[in-house]
Amino acid sequence: MIDDYGSEPHTDHYRALHGASAFISDMHLGTKGCRGAALVQFLRHLDVDNLYLVGDIIDLQRMAQSMNWSDSHTQAMREIFRLAASGVNVTYIPGNHDAHLRAFAGTEFGGVKIRLNTIHTTRDGRRLLVTHGDQFDGQLRIGSLKERFGSAAYQWLLDMDAGINRVRQRLGYQQVSVTASLKMRFDSARQYIREFERTAANDARKRGLDGIVCGHIHKPAIMTIDGVGYFNDGDWVEHGTALMERNDGMLELTKW
Repeated sequence: MIDDYGSEPHTDHYRALHGASAFISDMHLGTKGCRGAALVQFLRHLDVDNLYLVGDIIDLQRMAQSMNWSDSHTQAMREIFRLAASGVNVTYIPGNHDAHLRAFAGTEFGGVKIRLNTIHTTRDGRRLLVTHGDQFDGQLRIGSLKERFGSAAYQWLLDMDAGINRVRQRLGYQQVSVTASLKMRFDSARQYIREFERTAANDARKRGLDGIVCGHIHKPAIMTIDGVGYFNDGDWVEHGTALMERNDGMLELTKW
């Protein structure tokens, strides 16, 4: 049984983001689609004890083909190291697009700890697996989202989104995501997301944990699946979302 609770992100505009922990993933720094300026502002307003970078932070995979690194991407990295230097416990869990960094698991760079995955205990005592989520693709019957949606078409839409949003930003309009709305029109994409969510929650259950925090599929969500918490922090390409743990241990999605 799947119970959806509070999965619609609330929007934050330039206010301090206080809390126990923040979870963000799928920034895809080094690509056209990364919402770098918004990401920098989010990080500058962050006031937490723990920051988890849940994979696909630097898109080394895409950069090997075509690099689009802007000043805002550099500023985002500087903000992450600033937070680490200020005493925030920063943990970087590489994903499939920055998988080369998995070779450095167990090390620390500039105060940022690199781990394959970790267990986070919330303020109210729940134990959550924190992992990117690409490892679940091999367990699904229908292949990855890019395989179902079409890798080339997906990247083309992301690049188109970036161009549209540059124009909208100049005109003072909010950013939109054609990719996010269009892909949910495909039955295969919706089926993949549902199976991914169930597989991820089942993995946490097998480990005897209360839930899982992941990214990977660019679909922010908070729900309970057969008694296990499923928390997806979304992305900074299509949605601009993060998962925040409040000081009382409750988890909520925020959209910047």
